[in-house]
Formats: sequence, C-alpha cells, structure tokens
Amino acid sequence: MQNQPQLPGHVSMDQFNQMLVSPESFAAKPESLTEQMFVERSLTENRFWLRIMKEHALFLGEGFNRKDTQLIQQTDRFHYYFEQQEKKAHQVPNNVTLVRKLNEESIELVHGFRNFKRNLLIMIINCKISGFNFPLLVDHIAREAEYFMRTLKKFNKGILEPIQDAIINENVFWLKIMMEHSRFIASLLDQSERNLVNTARKFGDDFEVLLNQARDVESMLYHKQPTYPIIGRMNKESESAATELRAFKKTGLDLIRSCQIRNVINPLLADHVLREADHFLYMIHVLEERLNKKMAEQR
Repeated sequence: MQNQPQLPGHVSMDQFNQMLVSPESFAAKPESLTEQMFVERSLTENRFWLRIMKEHALFLGEGFNRKDTQLIQQTDRFHYYFEQQEKKAHQVPNNVTLVRKLNEESIELVHGFRNFKRNLLIMIINCKISGFNFPLLVDHIAREAEYFMRTLKKFNKGILEPIQDAIINENVFWLKIMMEHSRFIASLLDQSERNLVNTARKFGDDFEVLLNQARDVESMLYHKQPTYPIIGRMNKESESAATELRAFKKTGLDLIRSCQIRNVINPLLADHVLREADHFLYMIHVLEERLNKKMAEQR
C-alpha cells in the first residue's frame, strides 16, 4: 500500500486527524505532592502569608475614618487572629496530619477575611465608607487572600498543577501584584521626588507589558499540550524584572528608614512589599526547578 500523501505544510494524515481532537486532551496531568513536599510547602506558605494577612488588617485599620470604630475593631480582631495563627505555624511539628489541620484552620480564617475585604470594597465603591483605603488596594489584598486559600486547598488535595499551568498562573498573579506595587509606590511618594516617582511608574509600565504577555500565553497554552521553551522564557523574564524591582524596593526601604526621601509610606508597608517580591522570586525558583526536571525527563 502506498504511503498516505502529505498535506501542504508537511502535516501527516495522522497529525491532521489529531488536529480535530480537543487540544485540552493533550494537556499534562496534575502531579502528586510527596509528604515531605506537602509539609515544607504548606509551612512556607502559611508562615509567609499569615504575616502578610496580619499586616493587611493593620493597614486597613489605619486607612479607615476614625469614626468607623466598628470597622477598626474588626481589623484589630483579624490582626490578633492572624498573629495567633502565625505563631502556631512556626510551632507546628513536621507532621502531615497536623500540617493539614493547620492548613484547614488557615483557610477558614482567611476565607472570613477575604469576605470582609470584598464587602468592604463594595461599600467603598458605593461611597458608604470614607477614609484612605484605595479601592484597587482593597481588591489587591483580597486577591492575595484568595490566592493563599487556593494554594492551601490544592496542597490539602495532595496535588500540584502541571508545571506549564502552574507557571502561567503564578506569573499572571504575581506580575499584576508587582505592577500594582509599583504604582502604589509612585502614588505614596511625595511628587517632589521626581526621579523615584518616574522610576516607580516605569516599573509599573514594564510589569504591565509582562502581564499582558503572560495573559497572551495563558490564552494560547493554558490546559494545553506542554510547550516548555516558551514557558521557560516567560519565567526568566519575570525573574529578571522582579529582581530589578526587588532592588528598587530595598533601596526605597533603606531611604525611608533613614528619612532620606519625602513620602507617606509606612516603613512596615515598604518592608511588606519587599517581602512579597522576595516570595515571587522564591516561587519562580521553585517552578524553574520543576520545569528543569520535566525538560530533563523529555530528553
């Protein structure tokens, strides 16, 4: 029997027939978490994010109208709850059952705080609350709470997303966070600090470009057949940009602490956003390690 003729573009008949199949059916499957990885990653995320949530409560409280005593008291309660949970996260032993319980407790606590933030945002947008909590800032910290919950829920199910989907999701989330940090910094610096304001705005623009590129990749490749070279390049570009922004934030924190720049930035807030840049870089390295293993398996 003669070989099937090739279609234009050198696509074989088998390849052509495959093109009529859902591309999602060729996507990689979720991976299992080892017990050691479950414990290590769960504790890392809890210890990082519980402190972040605690500080969110503090920052929100500082931004309320002083007459909104009930809202201030509620954020004070959240601050206390997260402080206690953070202490527990540093004391819990490396035991799968106890760490899973810690995750469940954190999810429940964060879920309540997430709801508070989301309802607060609607009230601010509808002019029912005054003060200095920008709507985008409240949305920003609500997204972080949702991210924390999603992460712990996946861990408790014992799964990791396929590496391609994980890199896409992490980059789309974190690049938006870094873009907004840059623009928040620009708005909180005194506008007489022209060079620093312009630098912060430039970082915001650069991260917006990277975010839009990541969203394009998400549209093209999320839940699709693994295409590791493109994904690896995206991770590297994010790492380079985040490293530069991290250095800018560190310099800014040092200048704020030594009273060398004009601004209205709480030094704790400056340290807060620096730690988030560090955590993004940590995530990039975790993902890069997983990606390198996958690429090695294909060779």
